[in-house]
Amino acid sequence: MNFFKNLWKKFKTHIVYILIICLLVLFLSVSVNRCSNVSREYRNNIEALTDTIKYYQDKHGNLVATKLAFESDINTLKLLNRNLYDQIDSLKLKKDKVTQIIYVGGQIENPQKDTAYVISHDTISRGFSKDFNFNNKYRVLEGNVNYKNDSLGVFINKDIINFDYTVAMDKDNRIYIKSTNPYVKYSEISGFTLPKEKEKHWSLNAFTNFAYEPRFNDRFWDLGLSLDYTIKRFSIGPMIFYEHNFLSKEKTVYFGASANLSVLKW
Repeated sequence: MNFFKNLWKKFKTHIVYILIICLLVLFLSVSVNRCSNVSREYRNNIEALTDTIKYYQDKHGNLVATKLAFESDINTLKLLNRNLYDQIDSLKLKKDKVTQIIYVGGQIENPQKDTAYVISHDTISRGFSKDFNFNNKYRVLEGNVNYKNDSLGVFINKDIINFDYTVAMDKDNRIYIKSTNPYVKYSEISGFTLPKEKEKHWSLNAFTNFAYEPRFNDRFWDLGLSLDYTIKRFSIGPMIFYEHNFLSKEKTVYFGASANLSVLKW
């Protein structure tokens, strides 16, 4: 107990100033970050509500459709786009596990196919049957046309449409979707993504360490606080920590700076 009293008397002014500065910086950074995130999400969602599907051609000549997605939590999405929320609900997934969803509505407008058969009067009286196919790499359409006893019949034996989708979303929440089938048209594109963690932010961290030096049978114990500014994987900031040396019984308070680089992240 006397140690802490002496520690307080010796470093009282420094400790008070550092704590006040840390708390002020923490409060301001949290407030600014929160306001910035809310403002960014608000602007994004307003734009997503008013955004329309736009098209451009990729380097292979395929049409690419693009539209802005919503950025919010699941509960807010229920207010922004109930249809998209219901799509998530219908998947029977735990909503807290969903991070992204993209909904695409549309149709395939295949080109008109027509042909003419020249039929003689004798053929009509006897009846006729004619197979047909309108096949290409996008569609297989095969069937039969027949006439008998004043009845005209059309039978579709095979009607297959080949198409694919490639979907991407960039860091600005914009959705990009394309198909190699040129007859695919999009009537609705909507998406949702959870708010992303900012790459730059302040954080207040508490830490403790225990070290052992086998040559001198020495042991150290540290306890401290650091106020770090993080940019992607690198963080730096001021720190204060208390160190206890079990061998010499020395107890020391240090002021300094910390720098950390996150090598692995999972």
